Amino acid sequence: MRLTGIVLAAGKSSRMGRDKLSIVMPDGRCLAAWTLEAALNSDLEKVICVVKPEDSLAWIPSIWLNAASYSRTPDPGTRLQIAVCTDYAYGMAMSLHCGILSAMAYRPEGVMIILADQPLLQAQDINRVAESLAANKLCDYAAATDGVGGKPPAAFREHMLGPLLSLSGDEGARKIMRNAKYAGTHVSLSDFSFWDADTETELERVLDYVNGIR
Repeated sequence: MRLTGIVLAAGKSSRMGRDKLSIVMPDGRCLAAWTLEAALNSDLEKVICVVKPEDSLAWIPSIWLNAASYSRTPDPGTRLQIAVCTDYAYGMAMSLHCGILSAMAYRPEGVMIILADQPLLQAQDINRVAESLAANKLCDYAAATDGVGGKPPAAFREHMLGPLLSLSGDEGARKIMRNAKYAGTHVSLSDFSFWDADTETELERVLDYVNGIR
């Protein structure tokens, strides 16, 4: 199934109080680079990374940046596209719209929504969600779960792009997944796959896990 990944990296990091995407991890790379690597190592056909206009992109390894496309028009020769969201301050939905509109140019069979601040997410996690959607033909979406509803990474079929584009403000894909009119399937992932770094305490938990303390 041809899916385009949308990595949402245009958040305001308001709870953290500093740019969490650029936090340096134990291997010397930035936190969000770990998530982006999972997307690039997965079976996704294309990966669109949605960023803020003021993002220096220093958190993205240069080897990926040098090979990326920055054009608003589709570039079939590149795997990674950087999409700048000028309206990111109006809420998560704006970043999602930016990514979806960029993805539509490639005419995918669906999209995979990924949050950039989940550094412990693995390529196989993304692949499992994609495989679940492909296997469940009657489902509108497939999403990861920790036992409490569907969460990103979440894959949506092409006909679901309209409902996703109807979201506004801080509404995210979970609003669509909570709507009983849409059929979905869930894929259980390890708890740490969902760990983000919205606060210093949450970041400490991630770093402790990476360093083998937990």
